[in-house]
Formats: sequence, C-alpha cells, structure tokens
Amino acid sequence: MPATASAPVLNAVETQRLSREEIERYHVNGYLGPYALCSPEEMAQIRKRIEEEVLTTDGPNPKQRVQGRFQDKKLIYDLCTHPAIRERIACLLGPDLVLWAQYFFTKNPGDKEIPWHQDFAYWPIEPAVNLSAWLAIDEVTTENSCVRIIPGSHKRIVQHVKSTEDKAFGQMADPSGVDDSQAIDMVLKPGEFFLFNEKLLHQSNANVSNKRRMGMAVRYTVPFVKIDHERPPLYPNHRAILVNGRDVLGFNKLQAPPEK
Repeated sequence: MPATASAPVLNAVETQRLSREEIERYHVNGYLGPYALCSPEEMAQIRKRIEEEVLTTDGPNPKQRVQGRFQDKKLIYDLCTHPAIRERIACLLGPDLVLWAQYFFTKNPGDKEIPWHQDFAYWPIEPAVNLSAWLAIDEVTTENSCVRIIPGSHKRIVQHVKSTEDKAFGQMADPSGVDDSQAIDMVLKPGEFFLFNEKLLHQSNANVSNKRRMGMAVRYTVPFVKIDHERPPLYPNHRAILVNGRDVLGFNKLQAPPEK
C-alpha cells in the first residue's frame, strides 16, 4: 500500500505469486493461509483509523456502517486490494478481478455463535464464484471467537436450514451434513489473513472472552459473474470495482476506486 498523507505507512512486503503446491493445496482443502498483510503494530494504527473514521460514519449502505466501505473509504479499499491479498487471489481466479463485497465482522464479549455455513448460500451472485480473504483487525484467538473451518468441505453442497435461536444467523448448514471432527481454528495475529472458497464450511463460537474480536471479510469474483446489486444482503447504492485486468462483459455496475 503506498504511503500518503492520510494513510498509515505499511512496511514493504515481498509479495509473491502462489506456488504450484499452494494452488494444489487450495483446491484440495478450500483455503490457504495464514499470510501476513502487515505487522500487528501497523494494524494497530489502521485499527484506530477504522474505529474513528469508518465505523463512526455512514457508508453506501446507510443501514450498515460495517458493509461496503471499500466503495467510499480509500483506507478500506487499499486494505482490500493490498498486493498480499490481490496477487494471491489472481493466482487462483485469474487476472480479471472484481472486488464486490466487504464486511466487518465484530464479536463483542458474549456475542452469539455464528453457525456452520457455506457463504454462497447467502449471496446474490450467479454463478457463485468467489474467493474471500478474512483479515484480522484485532488479535483473533479461540477464546474470542476465531473462525473455524473444515478443510475439504468445499467439495460438496450442504443444505441450509433455519437456525436455532442461540445462533447469530437466520440460516445454517444442516447439522446432519456437518462433520466438524477435523475442524481447524484460524488463530490470527492482527494483520494476518487467510483465503477461502465460497463453499468452505466455517463458523465461529460465541465470544467467551472479555475481548472484542474484529475481522474484515473481503470478497472477490470475476467479470463473468452477475451481481444482483439490490438484493439483500446488498443494497441499492451497491457498486463493484474492477481491481485487476479487464471487464469486457459489462454485466455489473462498477465504480472507480475512492480517492480519500
């Protein structure tokens, strides 16, 4: 991320394209990482700005300050498109990349469990081609509700059913289709992230600690995917941004990156 008068300076990272072994591992397991975007000290500066400049202001969706801030805040756009994320995703989806969604997932002490689910079941995109990065803004531990994943679970679709009242989401993967005996806890330092497939089963337990857990999910797709911009969880002012390559199809509503 280039240094500007309004952005924190991130140390240069030696970005690298994914190796053949990493690409093969992604297709087998449905995820990769963790990787480092920046140091915990650098993320502390960024976190302060997110709290003071982003989460205190309305964004493209006036009902959700945590959603879609890549559209109106350069700080968030720069994080979403940081080479550590963008270059790795290009190795998996190809050179033509569309940034279409971003969301801050915050769990305060005592907040509910997010149930096992596959992301594509909630999204207004067709076909459901997506690669997500989940970036730790706070320190993320098992106690404060790290994301848990089931490697290889992206290879089949699990029916989603109505959630129970103790869950944070209205729908969840049918428990009869979930075997979490091989689940992995994605413990992350601030500034670390992992990548995962749109069908990878994942969840997070209730936050039983006395510490907040904030992470940011970043969603990438490709130009041949049609986005229904006004269908929930999206919103009437939703736009995507072409961040790499070309869009010769013109299926979606695009905007320029934010300037400040």
